[in-house]
Amino acid sequence: MFTFTIAPSPAASCADSGGRFLQSPFWASFKAAHGWQQLRFEAAAESEDISFPFSCSVLLRTFGKSPVVFSLAYVPMMPELPVKDRECVEQLGEYAHLLMDFAAALKPYLPRNTLCVRFDPPLDFQTCGDRDFFVNSLKTLALAERLKIVKTKVDIQPPDTVLLDITQSPDEMLAAMRSKWRYNIRLAEKKGVAVCAYKAGDDGLSAALDVFYDLYRTTASRDGIAIHSRQYYADLFSLSASERAKNDAPLVTLYVARHENDNLAAIITLFSKREAVYLYGASGNLKRNLMPAYLLQWTAINDAKAYGSPVYDFYGMPPADDKNHPMYGLYLFKTGFGGNIIHRPGSIDIPLSPSYTLYTAAEDVRAFYHKKIRKLFAHCVASPRTGRE
Repeated sequence: MFTFTIAPSPAASCADSGGRFLQSPFWASFKAAHGWQQLRFEAAAESEDISFPFSCSVLLRTFGKSPVVFSLAYVPMMPELPVKDRECVEQLGEYAHLLMDFAAALKPYLPRNTLCVRFDPPLDFQTCGDRDFFVNSLKTLALAERLKIVKTKVDIQPPDTVLLDITQSPDEMLAAMRSKWRYNIRLAEKKGVAVCAYKAGDDGLSAALDVFYDLYRTTASRDGIAIHSRQYYADLFSLSASERAKNDAPLVTLYVARHENDNLAAIITLFSKREAVYLYGASGNLKRNLMPAYLLQWTAINDAKAYGSPVYDFYGMPPADDKNHPMYGLYLFKTGFGGNIIHRPGSIDIPLSPSYTLYTAAEDVRAFYHKKIRKLFAHCVASPRTGRE
């Protein structure tokens, strides 16, 4: 059991403090412009064996209309493991109580109608089996000790990703890739694919965002995914521009790959002292044989290295090498760059309200539509077109 001391802290500067981007004041400020309320706390946890202080960003989302209004508190990539040199499974019980006790400490600072505190724990596993063993053990522990702790069916952040060590030299990174990936990078360069980078505040950024959003709509239609409005992505760049003018905030960049007069693909990245993150990617249906996506990533990786980020996070993919997975191509693409595959447990809830069960049932239905029905429909529509290419 943990005893917490906790207190709200004033809004922090958006300067890059070296933490995870999802816990940064910069990211909280961005989400606050799009339906979330940002809260920040200074906390200290203490048990019989350990004691540690930490700062924490909590995002609050409120739904409904009066008189039926409810909220969800979200804590991304926090809290860290109490003792970092021990295996995750060894700390299972300790970590479960850490989440529960932290949620209880947060509750007085949350709206009365808050359904749950949802965590995305920053626990990295090297295999799906290790991750699944941890999750199943957590469920067993919750049942045995009657803990109100729930592994959700819906994850807010992608639990599976690839982390590429970019402290290596470019030659070392190229050598670690699959040979076909090196070939595709050289092919795109040889065929004249050009990559242009647009940072916050650059001339031409608005037009480049139009290109990105047009390509993103094509991607969404092809893959059956949901996307935000153009303004959402524009706001990310606006915040980056304003905050970098005042302090050392994370750098957001838009890369566009072109060939002759055709826009082929685009990505948006975020660089910080701790990590570089591939946030969003879009591609059209023209000249895909020129392999623009490979050159886009290679350009961003080298820029992130020059910026000083130690790792490049490809940020989200299927969990395993499964040819039957609808996004199997994404798994191949991201793992082919030679990074370290990691698996996180995904979202974990601490329910605070009897209405929690109704909310998660509705959430599961919505997720089923977006992840199954919508993707299946997109695949059926896209298949005939693919056959003519």
